[in-house]
Amino acid sequence: MEMENAFTLIELLVVIAIISILAGILLPTLSQARERARKTYCVNNLKQLYLAFDMYTQDYDGYCPIAALLPSINIEDPPICEVLGSYVKSKLVFKCLSDREGYYEREGSSYEYNTSLNGRPRDRTRGGAFLGVSRVWVFYDYRDFHGKGVRNFLYLDGHVDDKPIAQIEEE
Repeated sequence: MEMENAFTLIELLVVIAIISILAGILLPTLSQARERARKTYCVNNLKQLYLAFDMYTQDYDGYCPIAALLPSINIEDPPICEVLGSYVKSKLVFKCLSDREGYYEREGSSYEYNTSLNGRPRDRTRGGAFLGVSRVWVFYDYRDFHGKGVRNFLYLDGHVDDKPIAQIEEE
């Protein structure tokens, strides 16, 4: 009787078990890498929004835009995506890829604009004069899209960080 070259059921189960273990180890790492890529994309969006904000203030003699905090609630002021829309190439710059809560669809942006800057001269904002421009945020993620307690902040000097430094209280 001639023997065929084939795997036994036990060998096949062992190979499947090894592949499953390796996949279980690899998948969380891939998921973390994907979220880091989304966060990097979000940081890039915020830097693009800074350029739009900067161009706007240059066009309007150094004054910050006036926009609604939550456009779905405050219908008196326009959403920031409309105010800065002509300064960006695509409206998708207002969308964080990790925004799974629908802020972009509902508010027009995944990023909250600091409404205490509304209509103020950029170089003489109350917080900027007191705290310095590297400590006053202009935009940040509406929610902690990138993990519990992690939000990206864009500051008045153009840098982005995921740690809040200061927040201006409204007068």
